Amino acid sequence: MKKRIAAMVITATMLTTPVFAADEDRAEWLFVQGAENAQVIDSEAIVVPMEREIFAFTDRPERRHEHLNAHEFVSGWEEGSNSFRVDPPNVVISWIEDGILKRQELVFMDASVLDRGRAIRYAITGANPGTLPETMRDVSIYVDGSCIPNGMGACGYQADAGPGGLF
Repeated sequence: MKKRIAAMVITATMLTTPVFAADEDRAEWLFVQGAENAQVIDSEAIVVPMEREIFAFTDRPERRHEHLNAHEFVSGWEEGSNSFRVDPPNVVISWIEDGILKRQELVFMDASVLDRGRAIRYAITGANPGTLPETMRDVSIYVDGSCIPNGMGACGYQADAGPGGLF
């Protein structure tokens, strides 16, 4: 009986170990950018100053985090089978207007670095005309994951490699 239980435990361990390993490769990265203000350009683009680095993080199964500068984050839109260019990210942008929290769901179709990394210009879709003010204050941008379904490993991620190499 003890041998049978031991065999079942060993078999269960062998069967579940590859599942856990596969889940680690499928970690989805999420990104958060904050700024005091942002400028909306004719409802087709938003320019956001880089006041601090963009925070990148994963949830289960393996929690990781990184801080990205403008160039590192925008590299996510470069050519590649797992880039934001192929699968543009969904975003939620929130801001304060007249003391009220406002938010809008968008898609960032493209991104480019401005002013030597001091700002990012995002090409957007999904904005309803008139819903975005010309200037937004107290801005938070929440960007959906990247490199799905292959995980950041498919994008060149290496643990402890520093902020570069996420894409």
